[in-house]
Amino acid sequence: MHNKKIIFSSFVLLILLVGGVLWHFKQANTTTTTTAHTPVVTTVAQLEIFNRLGIKLAGVPTTTETLPAKVQKLPKVGNHTSINFEQISKIKSSVVYVDQAVADDYSAKLKQQKIPMQVLNFNNYEQMQQSISQIGSTYHKERAARRLLKQITLPKAQPASGVKVLILMGMPGGAFLVANQHSYVGDLVTRAGGTVVASDPNSPYAPVNPQTIAEMDPDVVIRFAHAMPASVQANFEETFKHAPYKNLAATREGHVYDALASEFGLTANMHVNEAYHQIQTWMEAAK
Repeated sequence: MHNKKIIFSSFVLLILLVGGVLWHFKQANTTTTTTAHTPVVTTVAQLEIFNRLGIKLAGVPTTTETLPAKVQKLPKVGNHTSINFEQISKIKSSVVYVDQAVADDYSAKLKQQKIPMQVLNFNNYEQMQQSISQIGSTYHKERAARRLLKQITLPKAQPASGVKVLILMGMPGGAFLVANQHSYVGDLVTRAGGTVVASDPNSPYAPVNPQTIAEMDPDVVIRFAHAMPASVQANFEETFKHAPYKNLAATREGHVYDALASEFGLTANMHVNEAYHQIQTWMEAAK
């Protein structure tokens, strides 16, 4: 009887020891997984997508836009044009996401500080769709990604309507760039049936050629700011008082439109549906 008690007690002790080891292993594994999957994002568009997919973040971009309540107290890491490497180093995140357009500018610096970097391509609508699927797969949020993709689905591309559209992106300091059909806004114009004019077919954004703009005589002009919208808007207004802009059909007929920064920009974002339907409305008015 005494031996049975000893055996039973030893058996119970063994179970407790094994259970404790398994519990600690599970906790350690969970902690490692959580840490390894808490990224830093550097653009508002990235933040919107990660937030909509329910992915926890370790750091967010510095911006004047209102951030979702649950991320407002997270460390701010600058933005895609001016990343705060010191702040990112303090966070010790597993990965930092940067936009494809600026990846070459930051890859060496991030590598030097041993900060893993991943690139997301939001250059146009289709590439943003692919990035959403990629993020969903990486963080096991495939169902949420499919749901989000369904929410931002655009109608099938419309046949060419004959409406000629000039897209101007204003830069701080007074310079303008012309966007082509491969840019984010240009892609939406093409999908809506418009023809993007006066641009360089080989570069999404290229310097303005006033002579080409005058020759193409666009029916619609879409203007938006890359940064400092108030200053850029003032530059646009002054420039359009002079040739060739004041003589364009779009100017004469009142089809020069200033796009909101939240819906239009250098890269694709979650406001793609609003931007697309706004472009449709502007083009319809010019027919």
